[in-house]
Amino acid sequence: MPSVKQTTVDPAATDGGLGSSNTETLVSSFPASPIHNGDLTRDSVQEGYEASAMTGVVKDGNGLPSYNRDFTGGSTSSLEGFQIPPDGTVADAGAGGGAPASAYVPNPASPGPGSQNPSDLPAAPDGFGQSPNGDTYGVGTGALTKPADTSKAISSVKLGSYGLGTSNSGT
Repeated sequence: MPSVKQTTVDPAATDGGLGSSNTETLVSSFPASPIHNGDLTRDSVQEGYEASAMTGVVKDGNGLPSYNRDFTGGSTSSLEGFQIPPDGTVADAGAGGGAPASAYVPNPASPGPGSQNPSDLPAAPDGFGQSPNGDTYGVGTGALTKPADTSKAISSVKLGSYGLGTSNSGT
């Protein structure tokens, strides 16, 4: 866990020396600022960011009909059905129409000449990506870990819970 917090809305008071602002002048110039009247605090900024950017389902954002930022699975509707459900499988995997080949790999097929639309993808080759291709080098849980399990670890990350040289994946 990081031991030094970055300055957000609570900078140290300064007296206006070279290269510094004057805190008293700023407060008197902007008395209704949420920073100065106490409405905006370090904790409220962090809580707002976690709620707005790290959790929940985004509807019609990032070019997708919906996207679950909790990484813990989805429903059977819209694109959420292609996210990893708790059992580690992907709905309609390998069936084409934009679905991945399996929970481990994307569909390697092309949507065909002149098309860039993923829904035009044919079915993945028989058996493609149905089992992981061995383990990976380096540290971590490796390629043999089910995506559903690693997704739970990813969803547990909160601001300040990660640090240099650490991983929330269980290693």
